[in-house]
Amino acid sequence: MNQDSILKFKPNVHPALWGGESWEISVHPAGPSVIREGVLAGKPLSEAAPGFPLLVKVIDAKMRLSVQVHPNETTCKLTGGDPKTEMWAMLEDGVIYAGLKPGVGPKDVEEAVKSGRFEELLVRHDAKKGEAFFIPGGLVHAIGDGALIYEVQQSSDTTFRLYDWNRVGADGKPRELHVAKSLQAIDYSLPVPQPAADVKCRFFDFRQIELDGAMELPASPRGTALFAAEGSFSANGVEVPRRTSVFVAPGEGVSLRGRAHVFATT
Repeated sequence: MNQDSILKFKPNVHPALWGGESWEISVHPAGPSVIREGVLAGKPLSEAAPGFPLLVKVIDAKMRLSVQVHPNETTCKLTGGDPKTEMWAMLEDGVIYAGLKPGVGPKDVEEAVKSGRFEELLVRHDAKKGEAFFIPGGLVHAIGDGALIYEVQQSSDTTFRLYDWNRVGADGKPRELHVAKSLQAIDYSLPVPQPAADVKCRFFDFRQIELDGAMELPASPRGTALFAAEGSFSANGVEVPRRTSVFVAPGEGVSLRGRAHVFATT
């Protein structure tokens, strides 16, 4: 059992007008995770997991976020920026918007942005705690007021703001929209996401574990992100309190013990 294989991080909080987000596990230059304890204390996560391709966040939306879309591997060649496919797991009940209603096309999107009636095009989900939603690049989406979400995404900070609910920013002016790039990034063929327990795609494998006692998880060549959604547990003897994250170093297995609802992502 190797405790040094379990990495904890210093707080990495990004405040925003709408609330804020904690970048739990990141090698992204806009907010890299810094290791808190052990032989690598004070070093960035990239020292232990160079090129880690994911970014894990907890999003606390006091107010609803703007309506957004991210490019995928194809459309980023047109729009610029980095591709971003993600998933959301609900930490509490909350409203999210994910997907466009059937039959909506580019002209409908443009007209709804101009008229201020974009909400009529969106699919609203009254999401329940524990439900997970797959949000691929190209899917129009927004996080609703009061939602608390665990997010796993490709390591990207590219977001195109399509619509902002007719509100203004801290300076009293409307925030910048990226309508042209959004229109290039939207994939109208994507289905409306349905709630699930686990989400697996070619970029990440997210699963929920009901831990009741002891469990072994195999090593992952790029590392494993663990999060105590409810309860607490130990990972190779390292305590993981409720609503905190640890990272299992690449190539290391992990022994879990405790009673907790655990999110595991590789």
